[in-house]
Amino acid sequence: MSSPTPAETIRAAGLRVTAPRQAVFEVLAERTDHPDVEQITTNTRARIGKVSHQTVYDVLSAFERADLVRCIDPAGSVAARYELQRHDNHHHLVCRSCHHIQDVPCRTEGVPCMHPAEDFGFSVELAEVVYWGLCDRCQAAAAGADQPAATASVEQSAG
Repeated sequence: MSSPTPAETIRAAGLRVTAPRQAVFEVLAERTDHPDVEQITTNTRARIGKVSHQTVYDVLSAFERADLVRCIDPAGSVAARYELQRHDNHHHLVCRSCHHIQDVPCRTEGVPCMHPAEDFGFSVELAEVVYWGLCDRCQAAAAGADQPAATASVEQSAG
């Protein structure tokens, strides 16, 4: 059996299918880099022509309420990012330098993060785990920036 089309998925979520909604869904389905609203808007315009930022925000908001998309908005991040909701219990790695976001699966089977040691009467519906650090590119750039300075000081002390 084939996967549902974007229009079928939108309709199944109880939403009316419109050109902006279908285009935004298609953009998110194709992009795996957690685009922000600016990137989604640019890609949507490439598909359907003129569309306002407000329309894209409205589509994303409707999609969030319908549980079609997930907003990733880690503290200190430049802008909220979006991905299609997959209900697969994955988490995110966020680079503190370039703000690249990478999906990472949960370490264990099941959903241990959904069962805190004490729930204080809450009915837990969602747990978000964000790992912070430096991505490999930013680590390499930082190491490269350190290298010339170290070389220069060795040359100065040798002379």
